[in-house]
Amino acid sequence: MMAASRGLPRILLMFSLVLNSTIGVDTGCDDWTLNGNDVCCKRCKPGNRLVESCGRDPEKLCIPCEPDTYIISHEFHCLRCTQCIGKQFTLKSCTISSNTVCGCKAGYRCGNDKCSFCVTECKEGEEPTKERSCRKCPEGKFNDKIHSMCKEWRKSCPDGQTLVKGNVTSDSMCTYLEEPKQEPLPVLTDKKEPTKWLSVFIAAGMAGLAVLCIIASVVAYVKAQNKTEKPKTDTPDQDHSDESRIMAVEQEDCSFRHPEQEQGGSSESINTQDSESKLIV
Repeated sequence: MMAASRGLPRILLMFSLVLNSTIGVDTGCDDWTLNGNDVCCKRCKPGNRLVESCGRDPEKLCIPCEPDTYIISHEFHCLRCTQCIGKQFTLKSCTISSNTVCGCKAGYRCGNDKCSFCVTECKEGEEPTKERSCRKCPEGKFNDKIHSMCKEWRKSCPDGQTLVKGNVTSDSMCTYLEEPKQEPLPVLTDKKEPTKWLSVFIAAGMAGLAVLCIIASVVAYVKAQNKTEKPKTDTPDQDHSDESRIMAVEQEDCSFRHPEQEQGGSSESINTQDSESKLIV
């Protein structure tokens, strides 16, 4: 009789677990152990808080969180969901097993890992302060990143170099007073260069051939013109014929003048005779 009474709680426990697994899936204990006639819960189901650590009914050991609350660990109390306000906006809404995820508006950034507040985002040349504001890098420091702390300038250079003072956004630099001689850079050859030169040579050859054709055409034309014109040259026969013609003309002139001279003489004699007769009379 005593054995039967001891086995009854175990039967009720098994029946409760089966009923809970089929009906109340999101309610109750998720991991438990037997402790005599009781059940002790090691982990509640997601979104459930612990009511009792041990008891007869595992379904009553854990219950869901109330609205606008959540729980992420094996605790007795649910936590209030975070509200995104002010410079924040909601990235992910709150659930019974996770808190709200907030983000910050443009020009601001999260002040901690949980983004529970926002701070002004500092630009290059600035650094954040404890008052959640920004200040310009002091003299001797610079910052070339967004929303980070300023760093010290470089203070020395290797031998032969001069230190050039930095500013709020860039570090000091080392430079030479005289630029060191640099080795000439190797000439990079293009694999396609022979093809380019080949096309240039072909074009030049065609141009030269065209010029030679034009010169040959001009020479042929000039020779053809010289053949059509008759050359005007003086020969010795023509020179002798011209001289004979001139001598004949001169002889004719002489023959014409001789009779006139004879007539002139006869007239002069007649005139003389007339003058003499007039004197005699």
